[in-house]
Amino acid sequence: MDSLNTSTQTQLIYYWLDGYWITDPEEAELMDSINAFGSLHQVAELPLEADIDAEVRRLLS
Repeated sequence: MDSLNTSTQTQLIYYWLDGYWITDPEEAELMDSINAFGSLHQVAELPLEADIDAEVRRLLS
């Protein structure tokens, strides 16, 4: 039985309430440790081809 490969490559985005985002988890932890943005980061899994700015705005709205 053949199955379709429907997996999409994704990336993790670390973002803050002010809209700033990065892709490095260690940097996200560092930014939180020094309270750089006044909030703790959130994590989103997005397709590689996603418009990250638009997706972060959507997540924050």
